[in-house]
Amino acid sequence: MSARRSRRWLVVLALVTAAVGALVARVSLAGRGALADGDAAFERGEIAEATDAWEAAARWYLPGAPHVDDAYDRLAALAVRSEKATNTPRALAAWRAIRSASLATRGAWTPHPADRAAADAAIARLQAGDPDGSPEAGSDAAARQAWFATQLARDRRPGGGAALLAIVGILAWLGGLVALARGGLDAAGRVVRRRATLASGITLAGLVCWAIGLYAT
Repeated sequence: MSARRSRRWLVVLALVTAAVGALVARVSLAGRGALADGDAAFERGEIAEATDAWEAAARWYLPGAPHVDDAYDRLAALAVRSEKATNTPRALAAWRAIRSASLATRGAWTPHPADRAAADAAIARLQAGDPDGSPEAGSDAAARQAWFATQLARDRRPGGGAALLAIVGILAWLGGLVALARGGLDAAGRVVRRRATLASGITLAGLVCWAIGLYAT
């Protein structure tokens, strides 16, 4: 491999590494920020706001990120405490936040499947206790719980299209950086305006698609 080609591939590697690092940093910072916002809201007694913020933290999903596990733990603890205090609306809100976050961040696998399963079971149980909630579920409590469990078990991914858009965005982002490194510079290292503009446009479009897909789930 020529020295010129080696330099280009080093540039590609550096750009890809920087892009992935920026993505990881963005998700991690946003997730930790949302978790802190939830904690602050909870301390102020603003439980609904805390629930929303913790769900947002869980949605800023990154495998192994502490803020994701902490967000699920806080939501589950809130749900259990609320059930013990017979505050059904608050408990339902917390369980639904867990379910929503797990579904919204599902890709090749489902994050926190045990938490989602517990949330589905709790939601079915709590909704079954409201005979006026869904008349089609029936009047018998056991039948109602089974009906709600069946509805929740259906494969309803609220962010399927949005998740695909986010994935396409990441691929376009990285592809644009590679194209910029390979074709945006000539042998002397000068910018090739036309190619650099096209590659930059692809990179920018990828970032936009990723952001839209992430927030639309």
